[in-house]
Amino acid sequence: MNRFSRSCIPLILLLMSFPALLESQDTPEVVWKFYTHRCVTSSPVVYDGMVLFGSRNHFVYCLDSNTGDIIWEFSTQGQVDSTPRIYENKVYIGSRDDHVYCLDLDTGKKVWSFKTGGDVPSTPAVSEGKVYIGSKDENLYCLDAETGGLLWNFEADYVFSSPAVSDGKVVFGSLDQYVYCLDSSTGEVIWKVYTDDKVYASPLIENGKVFIGSWDDYMYCLNLYTGDVIWKYKTGNNLYSSVTLYKGRVYFGAVDYNVYCLDAETGRFLWRFFTRNFVTSSPTVRDDRVYIGSVDFNFYCLDFKTGKELWRFTTQGDIECKAAVTDTYIYFTSCDGRIYCLQRQLSVVTVVSEPEGSDVFLDGEYQGKTPLEKSLPPNQYIVTVESGEDVETKKIVLEKGEIKEVAFDFQKKEYGLPIFVLLVCIAFFSVIYWIYRKKHS
Repeated sequence: MNRFSRSCIPLILLLMSFPALLESQDTPEVVWKFYTHRCVTSSPVVYDGMVLFGSRNHFVYCLDSNTGDIIWEFSTQGQVDSTPRIYENKVYIGSRDDHVYCLDLDTGKKVWSFKTGGDVPSTPAVSEGKVYIGSKDENLYCLDAETGGLLWNFEADYVFSSPAVSDGKVVFGSLDQYVYCLDSSTGEVIWKVYTDDKVYASPLIENGKVFIGSWDDYMYCLNLYTGDVIWKYKTGNNLYSSVTLYKGRVYFGAVDYNVYCLDAETGRFLWRFFTRNFVTSSPTVRDDRVYIGSVDFNFYCLDFKTGKELWRFTTQGDIECKAAVTDTYIYFTSCDGRIYCLQRQLSVVTVVSEPEGSDVFLDGEYQGKTPLEKSLPPNQYIVTVESGEDVETKKIVLEKGEIKEVAFDFQKKEYGLPIFVLLVCIAFFSVIYWIYRKKHS
């Protein structure tokens, strides 16, 4: 080995270790992790001190959300890629053993099961006593949530997409390349929109709009009531990921290795973040942070405005789930067979004012009225408070775990100047009076 080669070794080692160094700087600590021995693509759901999810080891799990201890587990006869839904103290979930299951939330015991003609990787939607779920047998089913009885079914093609329900309508995609909108009571078609490829992604319904991606590489925004295309945005490859809406922006992943952020009203491109493999998982956005996994084995935390990477956590498998994020923890699953619970890194800011009831803005976004307490990731923020016609702004820097109070006093602002003028006048006339007395003494 020559001298030049030997001198390059430290640089090569440093470059190889850079991802690990990046992770170790800001990545939150692991509170607990639970091993299922098989790939997990089911997204965790947190409810009342419990976290629930399925695994490809054929089990549905309910764990203590603080410790990861098993509360109960339920065995099916197939892989469980479906995400659980909780409704009236029951858990609804599909399995690739061709069944839809209803379990007791407290015990995990089976209440009922419904057999379809194929795998059920779809996640159910539960609304007004009805369960809507798709199957590989080319049907969308509507079941009675209490009994599991069939109310109606609609034949399309393989329904991998998980339905969404709003305003008497159920919307889903199918591998026949259509997005369907059905009457939620009857299953009658209200409208359908043809895309140019299979629709695996699940819809988001918000503010009378349907956001859904297709394998034709487009993200669509449709009118919920007519199916008209409001806008569509072309990515570089297929879309499995479902949309998350936050502060007027939509976030989703694509098979072109990117996480995208678009303007929700217009579909205008805002930013994208490049990972090192497919992004089939769906993002969770909370407290101005975007949490999303990639098939590159990494779980990312990004800034919601810029897409800047804030930290990453590396696992030993694909990450295809949608994370669950609470005030305290971040939960996500991986194809390394584990569910992870990470500690959130938060600070607390309290905004107070005199008088109370003033409007508070953080970085230009309205938050509420004073007194206001908010948990935030450590960062720099601009706090603006409006009281009537008076406006005051302060810049703050929150360190990790810091608790900070920011006070605004508009009463001083209102009365300070008149009082100052009055004091000046008193002093002036006191001097005049003193001079007068001197002259006439």
